[in-house]
Amino acid sequence: MMGCLSGIARYILFLFNFLILAAAAGLIAVGVLYKVNNVGLDVLSVSTYTIVVGVVIALIAFFGCCGAIKESRCLLSTYAYVMVTIFILQVVLIVLAFLAMKNGNLELDEEVKTYLTKIYENIFTSPEEADIVNTLQRYFECCGIDNSYTLVTNATSGLLIESCFSDTDTQQKVMYIKNCVNELRDFIMNNAKIIGGIAIGVALVELVAAIFSFCVKDNISRQHEFV
Repeated sequence: MMGCLSGIARYILFLFNFLILAAAAGLIAVGVLYKVNNVGLDVLSVSTYTIVVGVVIALIAFFGCCGAIKESRCLLSTYAYVMVTIFILQVVLIVLAFLAMKNGNLELDEEVKTYLTKIYENIFTSPEEADIVNTLQRYFECCGIDNSYTLVTNATSGLLIESCFSDTDTQQKVMYIKNCVNELRDFIMNNAKIIGGIAIGVALVELVAAIFSFCVKDNISRQHEFV
């Protein structure tokens, strides 16, 4: 019975890591394509990080795949301990992130405000930053920072920028009155909760994978004892 369950665990472990390996290969491919199409980017670019993360994930998944299919106790042990280590680190990071979210609303407000202020200050001189502000305000239906409209008011005409209004194609424009700092902060907090939930799910999967790996390794060890 135990041998049967161990065999099932071995194939589940192999299939799981094969899918992870395929996903890692896709991640590496995306990173390489992005890097090839953006030759001017420096070494510390998003594409480089993507490739590095993809390679690390692929290496761990390779240990899991080969360990399961080859019944290698060494590879399975390495894989299991790596997964346990990642699980522990991930749990620590999740707890720290939760505590930071619980106690860091004011700090986040200041960081968001500082970030947005730097962009808003240049909207009349930089087309790129003007596009960022317009996209932000239309998406969140907000206008200005901390209920102040100085940075979104054209000094020459004395008028607010068009993205502060709901519909620029009609005569009856409705002005957005929401604060962009609050809207962006809430967006970050809500997405952080979603990411946290996903991270918890991934951590549980990692723990199960480690348990499966230990079970398969122990079964292989017992088989060798009877040979």
